[in-house]
Amino acid sequence: MATEPIPTTPRDGLALLPLDDDTVVFCAQTQRLAGLNPTATAILRGLQAGQSPADLAHALATAAGLGTDQAQHWVATTLAALRTHGMLAGCDPTPTPADPLADARQAAAHRIAHLPPLGDFTPAAERHYRLLGTSFRIRYAHPAQIRLVDSILGHLAAPNAPTPHCIIDLPGEIWSGTQMRTAIYRDGQPVGQAERLSYLGPQVKAAVWQAAVNAHDFLLYIHAGVVGTGRACVLLPAAPGSGKSSLTAALVHRGYTYFSDEVALIEPATFRVPPVPLAICVKKTGWNLMAEFHPAILDLPLHRREDAKVVRYLPPPAHAAHPAPVRHIIFPRYTKDAPTTLAPITRAAALGRLMDECMALRGRLDRTTVGQLVHWIAGIDCFDLTFSSLDAAATAVARVIGRFDPPENAIQRQNVSPINLDGSERSR
Repeated sequence: MATEPIPTTPRDGLALLPLDDDTVVFCAQTQRLAGLNPTATAILRGLQAGQSPADLAHALATAAGLGTDQAQHWVATTLAALRTHGMLAGCDPTPTPADPLADARQAAAHRIAHLPPLGDFTPAAERHYRLLGTSFRIRYAHPAQIRLVDSILGHLAAPNAPTPHCIIDLPGEIWSGTQMRTAIYRDGQPVGQAERLSYLGPQVKAAVWQAAVNAHDFLLYIHAGVVGTGRACVLLPAAPGSGKSSLTAALVHRGYTYFSDEVALIEPATFRVPPVPLAICVKKTGWNLMAEFHPAILDLPLHRREDAKVVRYLPPPAHAAHPAPVRHIIFPRYTKDAPTTLAPITRAAALGRLMDECMALRGRLDRTTVGQLVHWIAGIDCFDLTFSSLDAAATAVARVIGRFDPPENAIQRQNVSPINLDGSERSR
């Protein structure tokens, strides 16, 4: 049986945008970005001109004085990168890594599907909170619920908040004599159900967080830690399990301003990032590591997430932070027993990796929007960080980012023209 030929023809309509000495390639059909170095860019342009991979490898070997094997390897590597992003005709992009909580959330959605809209409910107590300009009223059936929810959201309390934008109700019922099951309603509609009190806090946090983010005007929602350095901020984008939250907490311990340990909302027009000061979620494997900087973490209440992981939530220090421009992007990766290395990376590569951590965006990307992203990141210093020692990692980052107020022209350089958005949200 004949095998299908491997595609080598680029899709029509690819946009190539220069960034420093490299090129950012954008495919509107697949909504993917890729950063290419000069050699890879030349290979792509050769493919677009109809040259075969064999001819390109021969030309590359001749022009650069390379061995045949090395030239063929470079062509193959470029083709693999284009194929991964669906930039070759007939190729679908490689799926992005799955959200580790996706299966748990899907199971939770099935559990709440049978719950009716909220009926009559007389709360025993209520509290007010505020996040990203959205005010919440949470109505509790029992004081035990307050203790666990406030261990995560208490620092967002807003006793004098105006009429709430969103109401969350927590009717509870006792089962098995000592356990409390809580249905979670947001504006009268079910959004979760905690079978035990230990599951309640993370689900209420998610209900508040989702409502606040959806009400905020953002261009990109990046999975990242964020700390402030004065009038600027630093993004720490990374997948779960990378040590991102621990590194964020370690930097806050050194005096940097806390913005978030898990979400960076890139705002349209200004490309600034607002603080989303949710409590820092620390998994069981990180408690002892974090205790070096925050000993009180070992005394905080235990919670269980939807994926059954046991976590604690570290309330952030009180800081009056405001939206800030991005000055540095650092991609952290915890690797056991690895030496701490902080190395610069190209902005084109950084933009591609940043988009890999994009959890949602408003509307579809187009050439204009990607051009604005390229213009934005051209003023940002980008690094890759590998570490096993949290203290060494925080020291290395602090040495690079310093503590400074960037000059006005550095802030103005990151302002770009407004983007037309359709207001929709696309989750990845």
